[in-house]
Amino acid sequence: MSHSTLFALLIAVPAVMTVAAALVLARDGQGSMFKRVFMAFWYRYVRALNLLAPSIRVGGKRLVVFPDVYKPLENEHACIDYCREGDRVLDLGCGSGVSTVFCAGKASQVHAVDISGSAVRNTEENCRLHGLTNVAVAQSDMFSNVEGRFDLILANPPYIALDFKGEQEQFATSVRFLPVLFGEVREHLTPEGRLLVQFPLWFKGRLQRLAADHGLELVSVRRTPLKGPGLFLLSLLYMQVGFRSAFYLFRVRPEPAEAQGLPRAA
Repeated sequence: MSHSTLFALLIAVPAVMTVAAALVLARDGQGSMFKRVFMAFWYRYVRALNLLAPSIRVGGKRLVVFPDVYKPLENEHACIDYCREGDRVLDLGCGSGVSTVFCAGKASQVHAVDISGSAVRNTEENCRLHGLTNVAVAQSDMFSNVEGRFDLILANPPYIALDFKGEQEQFATSVRFLPVLFGEVREHLTPEGRLLVQFPLWFKGRLQRLAADHGLELVSVRRTPLKGPGLFLLSLLYMQVGFRSAFYLFRVRPEPAEAQGLPRAA
């Protein structure tokens, strides 16, 4: 067997296994024992990898990543395309602070929150490293410690539908993030505000139904940028490929003219 063939097998076999695991994890039922056992292992595995590789470079910026914080591997920084100059931004579930760091250059203010105290400290550290002064970081379970309204709310919900109790076991698994997000987000959006959700493409129907149930409408869907070779190999190592991540842009659904007391156009 040639060296090139061996190298191809070393890449292809883990890739196929990882994609298969991603499909099962994302689509299997909440009560699957396999999902729970696998994710319990995965959280510990990722912690070990983060200890070995405590930083990542994305979009030309270096970010430190704490051991028990999600490492940004889905080109999350591309959310900057949706941030307008002067926006007041909420980064809900900020993790390492990747979205905060990139949007802070355009936003007037960014409020970053996470249920994990470690993620809060991680975001504070990355903001310090990049000299950001227009960012406020706080610990919050979803909107529980959030006040005011925002022009843009960013959310990268956990992809796996499982309920883990530990504070540091929330960034990849949750059964309540999406229902709470759509159920409460309107209370924190300005009249022209937007909600940007990063989530796998195959859940488009579910997100649209959740949005419609809470007075929101889907404006656009766009795949995240393709991963370069280095990021793809790193994602493979973290067993994080095959999710087909996309940006979903939502806004508050306009009320019909009758509901606003306005005459219907002739």
